[in-house]
Amino acid sequence: MPYAHTASPNPGPRSIKTVEILNITIEQEHTLVISACTSTKGPKSEAGLEVFEFQIKDQALATQWQSNVLGHVYKDTTHRYHAKEIARDLDIRAYDAIVSISGDGVLHEVINGLMERPDAVLAHKLPLGAIPGGSGNALSFSLLGENHGNHVGNAVLGIIKGKAMPVDLCSVTQGDTRFFSFVLQSFGMIADVDLGSEHLRWMGEARFTMSVVGKIMAQTMYPCELAYIPEETNIEKIRSQYNERRRQPVVWADQTHDELDREHTVIVDRFGRATDPIKESDGWIVEKDHFMTIVGAKMPWISKGSISHPAAQPNDGLIDLLVFPNDIGRIDGLKVMVGVETGDHVYNNKVRYMKVKAFRVSPQDHSGYISMDGEHTPYAPYQVEAHRGLISVLSIDGHYARSMKE
Repeated sequence: MPYAHTASPNPGPRSIKTVEILNITIEQEHTLVISACTSTKGPKSEAGLEVFEFQIKDQALATQWQSNVLGHVYKDTTHRYHAKEIARDLDIRAYDAIVSISGDGVLHEVINGLMERPDAVLAHKLPLGAIPGGSGNALSFSLLGENHGNHVGNAVLGIIKGKAMPVDLCSVTQGDTRFFSFVLQSFGMIADVDLGSEHLRWMGEARFTMSVVGKIMAQTMYPCELAYIPEETNIEKIRSQYNERRRQPVVWADQTHDELDREHTVIVDRFGRATDPIKESDGWIVEKDHFMTIVGAKMPWISKGSISHPAAQPNDGLIDLLVFPNDIGRIDGLKVMVGVETGDHVYNNKVRYMKVKAFRVSPQDHSGYISMDGEHTPYAPYQVEAHRGLISVLSIDGHYARSMKE
């Protein structure tokens, strides 16, 4: 076995059925954690949550074992886009919520399946629940915070006790294609690190750290044309608005009236598509340069220890846009990398952090990586626009966990 030593609350030999396994995660401290719902006092007793911890001896074997077991435990999605097909064809009147035990990729499919339905006017009100079962778990961390984002028990509590909180989506257009993103849209270093380091998956979260350091030290830059419609570009004003919004009363999904509340209404992109000419009257700002990375997001956490967009709100109708320019340098680059763990990187004077209504990225290279919610996307111009409250997510507090300082 690729691990040894258990920290189970009930020591001694144990047998766990695969059906009882809820999640398997690999923590930064080289610890493998199995969350299971087991009957500890015999087959007739009530099942309860147990957490088993093992120290990893071989990282590569542990990662492969984790993938193999989870692939066996969760067989419901048999092929790519299966979750999208299920959500698109689901009898939504028969359910109170859709709960996904997965990472963000399956949720991405579910959301796009719902938005493709002819009755999206009803489907977008069906709340989603997230039980962490992937490598990133951005939604779970954004709801529960750094300490509990990987905890199955906390996630289940939020689903059982939570109410439907309205959450924005981003429409993404690229050529003739249009789909929806709920976590992040990345170009440059972040996309390279996310998608270009798949061969290092056996390293766990360490692959991201190693890849980022390598890109920063090499000063890798990516030429593109960036266009955006700014709402606010001053980080202190953004922080003030963030704190003010958290002090306001929570508005739940059943209290909102949005663009899908009317029958037969479709989602209309106010600022056009990536293939349309930019209209100056919309307030676009256009910059053509080499950038280290450009990342839009609707959630503060993208994974454990990565608060990339600390001012992101669930339903402010805006995209948080993070830009690392070409003069960030190695020293500042490493400082920024450390700052991402707490969200303090946005105060570095080399970092640009903005609230925007829409943005467009047009790569100037012939090949590279573009990532949407962690999914491979063609290397071609794309445009992103925020749409308010298109889905709802089960939440106890009606906010994301605090991610920005007072």
